[in-house]
Amino acid sequence: MTAIPKILLVEDDKKLALALSLRLQAKRYDVKIAYDAMGGVMAASKEKPDLVVLDISIPAGGGFTVAQRMKNLAATAGTPIIFLTASNDPVHRERARELGAAAFLEKPYDIEELLEAIKRALARSPLRNRPRAG
Repeated sequence: MTAIPKILLVEDDKKLALALSLRLQAKRYDVKIAYDAMGGVMAASKEKPDLVVLDISIPAGGGFTVAQRMKNLAATAGTPIIFLTASNDPVHRERARELGAAAFLEKPYDIEELLEAIKRALARSPLRNRPRAG
C-alpha cells in the first residue's frame, strides 16, 4: 500500500488555506497548514512533508525565507516547493527558480494547474519512496 502524500500548505489567508486544503484532501492528500513563515519552517521540520505549497507574501519572514531554511535543513533539503503568489514580479519568479522551485503559480491560480504541478513534482521527487516513521 502506498502512503498518502503529505503536503504542507503555508498560506496566511485562512479562508484560502482552508479551501485549498479541502480540495487537496478530496484528491487524497494529507494536508498540514501553517499560516506564517516561522510556522512553515517548524511544520516542515516536524512533519517532513512530501511537498510544500508556499505563498511568498506571508508574515514572520516570507516564503523565500521558508524555502531557504528548508534547503539548509537536512530533513527538508530535497522537499519540492510550489510557490503561489499574487505577485507577477519577474524578480520573484527568478528567486523561486534559484531556490529550485518545482513550480511558480500566480494567484488567482487554476486549481487544475496546481493539481497537475503537484502530481509532476511528487512524481519527480527523490523523497517519494522514503520510509515513514510511525
